[in-house]
Amino acid sequence: MTKQQLKTAGLELMAKAELVYFTTIDGKGFPQTRVMANTRNTKHFPDLVELFDEHRDDYLIYLTAHSRSPKIKQIKANPKASVYYCQPDEIHGMMVAGNVEILRDKELKNKIWRKGWEVYYPGGPQGSAFIILRLTPVFAKGWYKNGPFEFQLS
Repeated sequence: MTKQQLKTAGLELMAKAELVYFTTIDGKGFPQTRVMANTRNTKHFPDLVELFDEHRDDYLIYLTAHSRSPKIKQIKANPKASVYYCQPDEIHGMMVAGNVEILRDKELKNKIWRKGWEVYYPGGPQGSAFIILRLTPVFAKGWYKNGPFEFQLS
C-alpha cells in the first residue's frame, strides 16, 4: 500500500474505533495507559466530524480530562504521549505519538461536552474540572492487514 492509502486507512480507524488508549509517562519514567473516549468516533461524536475534517493530514486528537487527574501532572512534567486505536477484527492497530497541550478554550469545551458528563466533571462544560487535551501528532505506526507501517505527521 502507498503511504497515502495507509494514512487514509488510519483516519478510517480513528473514525470507528470505539475507544482509545492514552499513554503518558509518570514521574518515575513508567508508561501509564488508560482507556478514554474517542472524540474522533463518528458514531459517538457525529457533530465533531467537521472539526476533525480540518485535520485529515495532521491527525490532530482531542481528549477530555478531569483537571485533578494524575495524567495532568504527568503531561505538565512531560508532554510527550501516545494514543492507540485498534480494530482487532480487521487486524488494524495504530499508535499516534506526539505532544499534548492542556486547553481550557470555552468554545471547544462547549463543542465537545456531552450530556451526562456532569458525573465526571462537576460544574459542566465551563467548570474548572473539565479540560481538553490536544495531542499534536509527530508520527504514527502500527499494523494494517499484512504488515507494519510508520509515517511522520509533522
